Amino acid sequence: MGLIQARESLEGMRGEPVDKPYADKIGMSHTFQTESLLDVFEEYSNSTSFDIDESVQRIEIYFKVTISGSDTIACIEQAPARYVRPTVTTASGAVLWSEDVCEDVSPTTYDFAQEDFDSLGTFNLEVQARGFGESTLNQFQDDFIIIINVYHECRQYPQEPPCNE
Repeated sequence: MGLIQARESLEGMRGEPVDKPYADKIGMSHTFQTESLLDVFEEYSNSTSFDIDESVQRIEIYFKVTISGSDTIACIEQAPARYVRPTVTTASGAVLWSEDVCEDVSPTTYDFAQEDFDSLGTFNLEVQARGFGESTLNQFQDDFIIIINVYHECRQYPQEPPCNE
């Protein structure tokens, strides 16, 4: 058997490829701990980046905020003492998603299809926040959770490692 026939025979036994979805998860969370009164005036700031290429089918953003007592104490929008301000920007610098909250946000999910991206490349998640958290009784603690799932699709061939490895 010639080399070409042997290769074609092996490829025939390998099986058909399957398009498989998989997700990359990017998370950011923070629970405020106030050690002194001055800590209330310090802003928490953090950022992370993630890559978007042509294999990305959609992006899902999970967002949850707990601001203790916000159900009884109104938010003063002109000068919020406690807030969470996340922003996701695309590789071109355009804002894909942004929030500015100073009260509880129930778990919410935002979906963005491939058509919603104006560019491919490195996207950024940036968060500015200020909150309060007492550690004596752990009854009053502001926190937030942001989870970004980046859903890819790749062609998976039998006997090859999974796409997300």
